Order: sequence, then C-alpha cells, then structure tokens
Amino acid sequence: MSQRLRLSLRAAVAALPLGCTLAGASAAQDLISFAVVSGATITNTGPTTITGNIALSPGTSFTGNTEVTLSGPGNAIYLTDAVAGRIKNDLATLYNVLAARPTSAMGDLTGQALGNRTLVAGVYNYATSANLAGGETLTLDGGGDPDALFIINIGTTLTAGSASRIVLTNEAQGGNVFFRVGTSATINTTAALVGQILALDSITMNTSATVNCGAVLARNGAVTLDTNTIEVCTLAAAEFDPTPEEGAFSDNESAVAGALSDYVADGGELPTSFAILAATQSGDELAATLSQLSGEVATGVAPTVMQSMDDFLDTVLRSTRQPFAPAVPSDPGVPVGWVPEKINAAYSSKYDREAPAAAPAFAYAAAEPRNWDMWLSGYGSRNVIDGDASMGSGELTSNNRGVAAGLVYSPGDGASFGLSLSSAKSDFDIADGAGSGESDSLFLALSARKAMDAFYVEGALAFGRSDISTDRTVTVAGEDRFTGEATADSVAAHVEAGYRIGRFTPFAGLRAQSIKTPAYSETLRSGADTFGLRYEAETRRSLRSELGVAFEWPAGASNRPTLGLRAAWAHEFEEGDASDRSFLTIPDVSFPVSGATRDRDALLLSASVGMAAGNGVYIDGTVNGEYSGNSSDLSGSLRIGYQW
Repeated sequence: MSQRLRLSLRAAVAALPLGCTLAGASAAQDLISFAVVSGATITNTGPTTITGNIALSPGTSFTGNTEVTLSGPGNAIYLTDAVAGRIKNDLATLYNVLAARPTSAMGDLTGQALGNRTLVAGVYNYATSANLAGGETLTLDGGGDPDALFIINIGTTLTAGSASRIVLTNEAQGGNVFFRVGTSATINTTAALVGQILALDSITMNTSATVNCGAVLARNGAVTLDTNTIEVCTLAAAEFDPTPEEGAFSDNESAVAGALSDYVADGGELPTSFAILAATQSGDELAATLSQLSGEVATGVAPTVMQSMDDFLDTVLRSTRQPFAPAVPSDPGVPVGWVPEKINAAYSSKYDREAPAAAPAFAYAAAEPRNWDMWLSGYGSRNVIDGDASMGSGELTSNNRGVAAGLVYSPGDGASFGLSLSSAKSDFDIADGAGSGESDSLFLALSARKAMDAFYVEGALAFGRSDISTDRTVTVAGEDRFTGEATADSVAAHVEAGYRIGRFTPFAGLRAQSIKTPAYSETLRSGADTFGLRYEAETRRSLRSELGVAFEWPAGASNRPTLGLRAAWAHEFEEGDASDRSFLTIPDVSFPVSGATRDRDALLLSASVGMAAGNGVYIDGTVNGEYSGNSSDLSGSLRIGYQW
C-alpha cells in the first residue's frame, strides 16, 4: 500500500477525531459527538453546560439533568437504548486500543509529576497513579504538526488539582489528546483540562472544572458533575506528503485500507473505533491490524470442502478397482469342456484385467457371475498450503475424515454402475491467528465404468451439502471473538480413460468441482462487535487435468494380494479468486481478500494393496499423496466389501 493511501486514512482520522463535532446524522450518533458517557449513573449539581451528546448504559439514573444545558449539533441524551449500547461498545474498543499502545522511548513517567513539564507527541505510561498538582501546568507541544498524538496511559488513578491546567502549543489539538485511566479520574475545582479522559471506573468533576476540548467517558462507573463545562471540539484539517512508498502492506491489507480510504473520499464518516487505529499505530502495527480485520478465515472454507469432496471421489472411483478373486461357481454343475481361451477372454472383459493363473480350467453350466458388490470405507487426509506474504495469506492446514458406503452393480460386458453415500467432518486452521473453521458434509455419488478389451472409461458425479462454521478473534482492541455459520452446496465430476498395455495402464482424467457458499454474517461471542464482518455469496470452481500411468500386480489366486501404483501430473486451470466481505458497522466498506492457494501443477502418487477371498469378501487400502511447489496432501482409505 502506498504512503498516500495510509495517509488518506490518517487524514480521515484528522477529520473524525474523538473530540470533534461533525454535521450529519451518522456523526451526531457516533462516539466522536459524545461529551459524557457513563456505564452506571450520571449525577449533576448546579448549572452545567455540555456541547455534545450524553450516553448512559446500562445504568438508567441521570439526576440533576434539568440544570444541564446541551448545545451543538448533537445535544441529545441517550439512556439505555440501542445508541447508548453501541457507544459503550465503541468506548470499550477505543479504551483497549489505547491500552495496547507501546510506550514511546523515554515515555515511562512512573513516579513523576505531570505538572510543570512539556511533553511532545508520543505514548506515555504511568504504572500506577498520575497527578497534575494544583496550580501547575502540563504543556503539550505539537511541534508544528496538527496531527501530533498524545496518549497517556495511567495504571490506576488520575488526579488534577484545583486550578491546574493543560496548555496546547505549536498546533497541538485537544482532539488528539487521550488520557486512559485504569480506575478513576478526579478533576478538582477550577481545573481546566483538554482532551479525552477515558476511565475504566468513575470520573468526578468538582465545582467549575472544565474540559474545553474533549470528553469525560466512564466505561463502567459513574460520572459526577458540578457546575462544569464540557465541550467536544473540531480539529483543523491536516496536510500530508503524498510521496508513494509501495510494498509496506500486503494485497489483503491494502484492500482493507483502500476500501476505508475510498469510503472517506466519497464522503463517508469512519466510526472512531476504526479511525483511531490509523491515528495511533505505526506502519507495521497498522499492517497487522488490517490483516486481522480482513477476515481471511473465510478463505479456508472452499479449499477444505473441496478437499473433502476429493477424498470422497477417490474412494468412489476405487470401488470399481477392487481386488477380485478368481471366479468360483456356487454350484459346480456339469463341465461343458476345456475352454481356457473363452474363460480368459470372459474374465478379462468383465474385470478389466488378465485372468489369474489359478482361473478355473473348466466352464460350468451352472456357474453364476457375482453381479453385486457392497462396500464400506473409512478415509481421511491432511493438507497444508503455504501462505504468501505479498498477498497477505497465512499457511492453511486442513484435516478431513469420513466414512462412505456404496453399492455396485455389474450387468456384464465389462460395465458397472455404482451408488455411494458419505458423511465427512473437516477442520482447518490459518496460521498467525487468522482463524479456524469446521465443516460437516454429506455426499452422494453416481459412478460408472466400462471396460472394452484393454480400454476402459470411468466417471463419477457427486453432490454435497456442508454445514460450515468459522471462528476468528480480533485482538487489536481487547479480545473480540466472532463466529459465522452457513450451508454450502457443492457438485463435482470426474472422468477418466486408460488403455492397458500388459501391467501398465496409461490414463488421462479430468476433475471439476464447484462450491457455492451463500452470504452470511458473523455473530459476536465475546468482546465488542465493532469489527464484525459480513461475507458475500461466493462460488469457487476447480478444473483439474490428470495425465499418468498405473501399474498393477494382480492376484494369482484367492487370499493373495493385488498391488497397484499410480503416478500422474495434475494441472489446475482455474484461479483462486478473492472473496468479498464488508464490515457490519460500515456496510458500504466492501473489500476482496485472498487466501492460500496451491500451485497449478502437482504430482499425484498412489499406492494400493488389496486381497480377495473366494467367498466374495475382499479388503483393500490406499495411500495417496499430492505435492506441489507450495503444498502437500497425504490421504488414505481402508475398505471392506462383499461380492455376490
């Protein structure tokens, strides 16, 4: 992302600081327009003048309100309603963002007085209490920068003595001054402060104390007023150097920042919870924040469901390649002659392989072919796809396990038709805390195979429905946990043809998949809902070719293993398109995000072993591997079946 883009976000902050007042309905109900917020009670004594809004939630008691004069574009009181609840959430976000800021060099003031000193822009810390003694002055020097930011984090209490004051110099502005207080704040008589005072507990303003450009915001406790003046303020616009500096942000991070920047450029007003991020963070910190806000977790859904479908299709196609035992009639009947040529030809036509050495030497009038095959299989896989730093995607690790059952009917002439069902469960995780997810899937497949002498063709058509869930945690302002749920539908098809040359069978195949996920919104599980996302409907497709060779050692008789190997080159034709999402609190800010995507070309390897008994029972197992330049997939299945 260019410096211009990042600075445009910073410019948005300059236009929308916590302490500024803006025209418009949305600004009039945003945290930036609130001069007083309390989580418990508000008590006023004497004539108090407030420029800005007042919010109280979840408490309901506001005493002395008749002596409060409200002015400005906001001038409204919100008591335990939806607006007050949202403001409390925004306040919690802002409080946590400030608390997370690292202290500047030489910024630890623990044990030192606030008064009679000058501070330049930066983040300062008091491990315990901070005191601005009576009659003393704290000077904040902007150094000629109207965007100069002053954050003072205080571990316990803040006390401003009588007649103490804060003075701004060299273009410093009150809207860029923040006192985050770990417990309570007390502003004594005639003290004149500047800036936003955010206290975890209570704030007390004694007689004639003023906050001339800022706000008093108590998250959980009471606000006590006594003939005070509190006024939110408007900041002067800032100028920025537009010199480009590309490469500082990944594609995903730039997408989020660009969407926010475009929203502001089109006249939108960023909520303070978003604006404060760009104002208070360095480039690296902002990049990490934008990565968390991107909602990359949703990009793991489609690859994981597709992996599950691939495992199921591989199991279905294996059902037509079972290790047959030599055919033995249920009733020997009457021999009609010594006809090995006919037996071998019939055997090869039906089972698509050479007749074993132990094939029956006699043809029997009463012999009955085994036309039906019923099987049960368990399968699973683990897939890892490397992330891409320039894109901003993290490593995707997914696991799948399932059980499948099927029925195959072989009417003769080398043809067979199958019906298969499966239930599978998958989970995935994206590196660097980007999130995780799960899916529960049901699959149905129809399959067919036709062998004509040495040539064969086979195919399968599968359908799936998956209940998916995602889970991500945003830690840029405390810890906010979001989950999402949706139902995805998928369809897949596979077709393959090959020609047997001795024990070698060159083959070519084509596999197509499509998964459709509807739009869905995240649900807040804990924390604040400020950064929740809505994910737009998405259709992800895959089209992959396979070109390879199979090698088989057939069983010579019952209770002897059949061994097989397959190797193929696979090429993916579809690209992994980015998926769109938007913020629940700013629906007009929509942006695309891409996840980890495997390279187009991959090596497919497979090894199988199976054994069949003369009574129709068989068992086999397969291990598959798929390897590309940035991914690895290892899967396996075990199957037992019965032919009759």
